[in-house]
This record gives sequence, C-alpha cells and structure tokens, in this order.
Amino acid sequence: MKRTYFTALVGAISLLIAACSDNHSADNNQQTVEVVKAPTISEKISILNNSIDSSWNAIIQLDSQKFANIKRLVEEISYCKKYDEKGVAKALKLTAEVYAMQYTQTNLSDSLITAYDTKTDELIRFVRNLKGNTDEITQHPLADQLENEITEADGQLVNYRSRYDLLASEFNSFLDANKEAIDVNKIQKKRLFTAPALKAKVS
Repeated sequence: MKRTYFTALVGAISLLIAACSDNHSADNNQQTVEVVKAPTISEKISILNNSIDSSWNAIIQLDSQKFANIKRLVEEISYCKKYDEKGVAKALKLTAEVYAMQYTQTNLSDSLITAYDTKTDELIRFVRNLKGNTDEITQHPLADQLENEITEADGQLVNYRSRYDLLASEFNSFLDANKEAIDVNKIQKKRLFTAPALKAKVS
C-alpha cells in the first residue's frame, strides 16, 4: 500500500513539473514575439537619403581616383628622358581644369554633365596620344596599369550613375506619394544624371 502511494505521489509530482515547464516555455515564446512596426515617413526618408549619399560618395570617389590616375600617368610620362614638355604641361593644366568642373548633387544638369563628360573624354584622348608618342614609356609598366585603370573607371562610372539614378528616383517617387505629409520647403527632390523624360524614352 505504501509502495503504491509513493509511486502515485512521484507520478503526480512529475506531471506537475512537466506542466510548469510547458507553461514557462509558453511564457518565454510569448515574451520573444516582437511587433515590427513600419518605418515612419521621416524614418523612410532618412533610410533613402543614407542609401543615396552612399551611392553618391562611391561615384565621387571613383571619379576622383580616375583623375588622380590621369595626373599620375602624365607625371609618369614626364619621368622619361625624352618627352613632350609642352604636352605634359598642357595635360596637367587640363586635368586640373576639368576636375574643377566636377558636379555636385545640387548642381546636376544635362548641360553640366555633358560638358564635364566631353572635356573628360578629350583629356583622356590627349593623354593617351601623349603616352603613345613617348617612346621610352614602354619601359614604364606603371603607365599601362594606370591607363587600364582609367578605362575601367570610365566603364564603372556608367553603372554607378545608373545605381544613383534608381535610388534618387525612388526617393522622388516617395516624396510624390507622401507630399501631403512632407514639408516640400525643407525636403527637395534629387536631381538625376539622366533626365526622367530621356530615361522613359530609352526604356
């Protein structure tokens, strides 16, 4: 009789412990459930702005490095025993002048971008010709490396600008969709590398 009572008592205690454990686990599961709130308009604007700024900084960094490589290539040409001194001086002057035309987020325009890209292409062609007309440059392997990096940067820049335009367009569309809740005097739309009308025509 005592043995039966003891066995029943142990069984009851085990069931009680198991029930408590289940309740504790359920409480923990309930505590870990978090309600994810959608970002507010100001938070969304901040998120979009951060993405745009990051994309813009990548463009400027790539473009600035390209001009640094152009300048370095001209200097490498000047290290040769025989080179076109007037050509090198002109190339360095043009490099500084064109780089000074570099755009900003606030002054982007079709005319500025066209002028900047045209002058940049002319500068690169001039420096390539200068390099090609310098015989001893073949003994300077860095010159070829710099020229290749300049060419690669030109190609990458197209993709970087397209990425920026996508983010900027998303930002502008968000402003349009929420214009009643946004102070347009404080938050302006982003300028694009490609005009919206032209983008629509191309696509």
